[in-house]
Amino acid sequence: MIPVLKQFFDRNTLYGLGGILSLHIVAWLTQHTVWSAIPFFAIVLAAFIVTRRSLVWGLAFAMLEIFIGGHGHCIDVSLGGFALGIRQGIFVAVMLGTVYHIVVHHVRPRFLQERDLPFVVLLIAIALGTITGFARNSMSAAFDDMNGYATLAYLLPVAMIVWTQEAKRVLIWTLALGATWVAGSSLFLVFLFTHLPVEGIWALYGFVRDARLAEVTILSNPEWLMNLFPNGPWYFRVFEQGQFTVMIFTLVIMAAMIFVAKTWKERASLLLPLALMLAVDVSGQSRSFWLGLIAAGGVMAIVTLWQRTSVKEIIRLKVTGIVALGIALLGVWALVVFPIPSRPDLTGSQYYKGKNDDTRELAVSSRWNLLPPMMEKIGENPLWGSGFGTPVTYISDDPRIRAMNGTGEYTTYRFEWGYQDIWLKMGIPGLLAFGFYFFTIFRAGRRSIIAQEETRWLSIGLACGVLALFVAHVFSPYLNHPIGLGFMVFVLPFFPWKQEPLTAVASENILRFQIPARKTASVHSVSSSGLKLQNLQCPIGSVDE
Repeated sequence: MIPVLKQFFDRNTLYGLGGILSLHIVAWLTQHTVWSAIPFFAIVLAAFIVTRRSLVWGLAFAMLEIFIGGHGHCIDVSLGGFALGIRQGIFVAVMLGTVYHIVVHHVRPRFLQERDLPFVVLLIAIALGTITGFARNSMSAAFDDMNGYATLAYLLPVAMIVWTQEAKRVLIWTLALGATWVAGSSLFLVFLFTHLPVEGIWALYGFVRDARLAEVTILSNPEWLMNLFPNGPWYFRVFEQGQFTVMIFTLVIMAAMIFVAKTWKERASLLLPLALMLAVDVSGQSRSFWLGLIAAGGVMAIVTLWQRTSVKEIIRLKVTGIVALGIALLGVWALVVFPIPSRPDLTGSQYYKGKNDDTRELAVSSRWNLLPPMMEKIGENPLWGSGFGTPVTYISDDPRIRAMNGTGEYTTYRFEWGYQDIWLKMGIPGLLAFGFYFFTIFRAGRRSIIAQEETRWLSIGLACGVLALFVAHVFSPYLNHPIGLGFMVFVLPFFPWKQEPLTAVASENILRFQIPARKTASVHSVSSSGLKLQNLQCPIGSVDE
């Protein structure tokens, strides 16, 4: 395999994809049955065993589910009247495994001031929003609104792991695996919804809807796109929340292509993976992700010029990018128009909406209708916020809401306006906390570039991913979702951090990284997998190596 491609894929990738496929098949077969408890507890037990053996792989286990699991309900189980999602089960298992290392192996986290101080500020803001929410709003609504922030607890194993080359390679491999699955499954769903009979479409839609893996809508616009497809004015849009991972991996591949792949052979090896990611970036039709990619791509272009890349090299990169985008568009087109099996006739089904479908336009108008009431609510407590679970009432144009309430009046505490959501619930401290994190990441990324570190391509790619996350959050909230919060933690090992301990948070005894020699393998042993991240020769990690 080409060395650059080895950064992301190896023979274990096929096993990983096979395992994820098997999981989804089992989830489909057991959905809405008591049998779902069997795979649920089997996966939770596996997560604990893996974490007990290796914190690196335990963290990767949790991150993989976050990357591919949408809302975390691929498999649900009911316990004592409460519905638990597989994401919650894995979280408990990984955190118990982390506690096991602390208690049994006496492993202690090492908190670093530069890396972790933004999270301290964010946790203070979350605590204020939680207390205020419990005091002013419904306690159940406040808890439901804030519990996604528990994802930040994964900072604890990150602070405990010795970030060797092999450990970092595990995380990059996990990102590549998750993005490949999401991209492949998204395109496969596009094919199935385009070619299955009506009964099959209904059964498949029921699964992805109830498992909350994807949103599937039938659209007849934009017109320029519809005109590309023959035999009908409709097209299925499949959007998975996990396509965020595809957007991130697109940027990482681009960084590898610009800063690592120096020959045509190496660039050609990345061409198909990049085309696969771009195909989903296009077909998912997420305007928020498009804005994120444009912003991040612009910054990456500036960095490329800053590195004094030659004009000849820039032309080669542009040609490679255009070819990859061309392959992506052609692939999506071929997937939809492929004649076997023949396209079903949906004109008499509940899915067909014809040329006048304006579903997305109504969603956009509803979002704008929400903004004035949100700003008015923010004005009531602009400094400290009104707490989690704060409801806002507005007039929605969503036909489903109109069917229940003719006036369209709708009250909710979940909003599409990301930064207004933070401001409303956590006040100025919440906005400052996220801004502090953003500044810290880009300062560390700039340090990596100036020092000409061998791993700066990863720092650049992931820093651009953070920028894309913050841009997408304007219209599609991800900073308050486990996917975005998980990614905020995920990127930390790949930046060069100053090594001053965060003494204000932990005592000197806690900061000391204590691992008995015979126990070291249980914390970060990954060499048995054969995974190793090339071009990561310098010690960039969360602790001294």
